[in-house]
Amino acid sequence: MGPRTRLDPVVKLQEHHETRTLTELADANRRAHAAATALRAAEQAAGQDRRKSGANAADWQLAESAHTRALAEVSSAKRSVDTATVAASSSRARYVSAHAKTEALRRVQDLRRQDALRVVETGERRESDELFLTRKGPGRAA
Repeated sequence: MGPRTRLDPVVKLQEHHETRTLTELADANRRAHAAATALRAAEQAAGQDRRKSGANAADWQLAESAHTRALAEVSSAKRSVDTATVAASSSRARYVSAHAKTEALRRVQDLRRQDALRVVETGERRESDELFLTRKGPGRAA
């Protein structure tokens, strides 16, 4: 993991945001799939001819009324699919944005950690060089 940086809490918050947007994307995709399934069912129901041969005019009128209602349900289902598709698309865009921001923050965090490690290593080398020089003496270098 490496040393802690000041970006750690920011990255953690952004990761939570990314997780939240991913959950929203999954919900939006689930709603879009459900709307598409409902549309297929409504289209199938509207495609059936429920008129019976030999039936009286009242039965035909009732069947025609039911067919009109089924066509209205198809239209409503199409609007639901369109709405769900738009919502899923915007949710996908929000997730992609959150993911990109999280990845950028992680890269900056990694760079900061590498810099901190480099500073520590440089300090350790300097200390060992100074220790070497104090043990050897000032005039007796290599």
